[in-house]
Amino acid sequence: MREKNLLLLFFVFLISTVLYPEIIYQPLEQTTFAKVNDETLNEELLISRSQTVYLLSDLYNSYPEFYSVLTRTATGVELMNTYLLDQALKIVNQVLFIQFVEQKNIDLQREEIWSTIEENFSKTFKDVGIPDEEIDNYLLAIGYTSKTNYIEDAFYSTLYNNSISALYTKIIQETEITEEEMTVEYQSNQAIYKSDPAADIKLIIFNSTEDASYTYNRIIEGYYTYDEVFEQTDSATTMRIDLKDDSNSLVQTVKANPPGFITTPLLYDAKNGTYALLKIERKYPEKKLTFDEAKDQIIFNLKDKKAQEYFDKVLPNEFQKFQEESSIILNSDMF
Repeated sequence: MREKNLLLLFFVFLISTVLYPEIIYQPLEQTTFAKVNDETLNEELLISRSQTVYLLSDLYNSYPEFYSVLTRTATGVELMNTYLLDQALKIVNQVLFIQFVEQKNIDLQREEIWSTIEENFSKTFKDVGIPDEEIDNYLLAIGYTSKTNYIEDAFYSTLYNNSISALYTKIIQETEITEEEMTVEYQSNQAIYKSDPAADIKLIIFNSTEDASYTYNRIIEGYYTYDEVFEQTDSATTMRIDLKDDSNSLVQTVKANPPGFITTPLLYDAKNGTYALLKIERKYPEKKLTFDEAKDQIIFNLKDKKAQEYFDKVLPNEFQKFQEESSIILNSDMF
C-alpha cells in the first residue's frame, strides 16, 4: 500500500510543481550551467540528463541531413537551446526540492549516497556483463562523458527520489491520530479491515527429485511420518503464505487441500535444482478484524490520508514560496 501511495504522490508532485522562480542570467564558470542557492551544478550533468551526446550522435549517423539543419542553422540552434533550457530548469527544480526538504531538518545523507554510488560503480556494470576496460566507451555510448558524470547524475536522481520518500515519512511520523478519528474510520470502512486468507506450511528441501520422491514414498507407505523427517532434516523450514494469489500454482494446491495434506515433490528452486515436500499445517480463512486487531492498519491509513492531503494541498504552496525566495542563476554564456 505504502509503495503505491508513494508513486501516486510522486506523480502528483511532478504535475503540481512545474513552477519556476525568477531566474538571473549572468556569467558563471565555464563548467557550471547553474547556481541554485549557492549549490553549483556541473555542465556535464545537464549534458547527460538531456542526452544531447547520445541524441546528436544518433542523428549524425542515422539522419545526417536533419543533424546538419539542427546544428548549422539559426532555427536548429535555437531549438537546441530551447530544449537545453527546458532540461536545465527541470534539474534546477529537482535540486530546489532537495534543498526544500533539507531545510525541514531532514538529513538526506548526501555524503553516504555519493560514497555508495561510487563504491558500487564497477559492480553495477559487472552485473550487466560490461568489463572495467569497456566502461568508458559504454558510458559515452549512453550519453555520459565520464565516470564522475555518471555518478553525479545517479547522485541527484537518488537524492530527489529519497527526498520525496523522506518528506512523506516525516509527515507520517509527525501526524497525530485521535481515538475518535480511529473509531470513525473503522465504523465507516469496516469492509476493508479484514485479514487475508493464509496458511501455515512446512517444507522439506531436497537436492534432487529422486531423493524427494524416495522420501515421499516412504512417508506414504508408513515407514516414518512427515514430521519425523522434518525434525531430523537441516534443510527444513516453516512459513505462512498468503492465499489471495490464485495465479500461483502453490497457492492453488494449498487452497484445494485440507490441513495435513502432503504434496508430491515440487520444484522449489529451479536455479539450484532443489525440490520440496510440502505439508499444510493450518489454514486461516478471511475474517473481519475487530477494532483492536485493525488498530495499526487504521492508524496507518489515517496517517497516509493526511500525508496525501499535505502533498496535494499544502506542499505546492510551501514549495512555491521556497522557490520564490531562492536564488537561481543560469550561466548566460550557455542560455
